[in-house]
Amino acid sequence: MKSKLAYATMFLLLGGCASVQTPPTPSVRTVQVLENTGTEFPTMCMLLQSDGSLLFKGGFDFYNPGAWRRDGDILTVSLGGKAPFAAELYKEQLSKHAGSLSGYNEKRRELSYHFAPSTESVGFDGFYFYRAASCHAQ
Repeated sequence: MKSKLAYATMFLLLGGCASVQTPPTPSVRTVQVLENTGTEFPTMCMLLQSDGSLLFKGGFDFYNPGAWRRDGDILTVSLGGKAPFAAELYKEQLSKHAGSLSGYNEKRRELSYHFAPSTESVGFDGFYFYRAASCHAQ
């Protein structure tokens, strides 16, 4: 009886060690930071993650979690959350060719931006977000 219990204990311990040795899944990392440095409002960032998720930090967190994708020089942002989609604002912005906005889809809650390597900023909800090396939002 003792030997069966010893074998069972050893089997469980070895099984636990085997699970520890499995390679970790790759971690999600930020591939692009777009930052609106604080002026009259605190610093805010849009963090484009390697898994296609979009996180807002410092403001607009009611749009979390969002998503993003690129197709050539077009960056498409899908807004998450339950905050209303500001279609009238985007319509006005699009008519003025402001902030690199190239289109929007209200039903899918998507905004498309011309985002070539030379593009310095995108306009989002009345704020300009610039390419940055890191996010300084709290």
